[in-house]
Amino acid sequence: MPPRRGQGKQTQEKRQWGGACSLTRITHPRLLRASHMKPWADCATDGERLDVHNGMLLAAHLDAAFDAGLIAFTDGGALIVSPALSPPDRARLGLAAMPLLVGLKPAHLPYLAHHRTRVLQTPAA
Repeated sequence: MPPRRGQGKQTQEKRQWGGACSLTRITHPRLLRASHMKPWADCATDGERLDVHNGMLLAAHLDAAFDAGLIAFTDGGALIVSPALSPPDRARLGLAAMPLLVGLKPAHLPYLAHHRTRVLQTPAA
């Protein structure tokens, strides 16, 4: 069976992020997801889609929140929480005490910026 496009990407990301969630440092493989900073639908080329710097490993619950635009990260790795996520749900997710995102490189920053400006849910102007 031929390999699926991008199949090796998760392996690269696991190596890049030390096999752990880049925020919580959880290491159990079934709890980790390869998460895209710039969604595939927004990428202009396969090069962007498959760029290892357009991805990070996140714990499954954080990946879901990130994909939904309920959380994002500053260029320094600090967590940004969307106002669309209620304070009780923030507490249930343990978002108040999250450390800085680890392993960021300059090549990640354009993808993080795209996520903040195009994916993160913000109040309507």
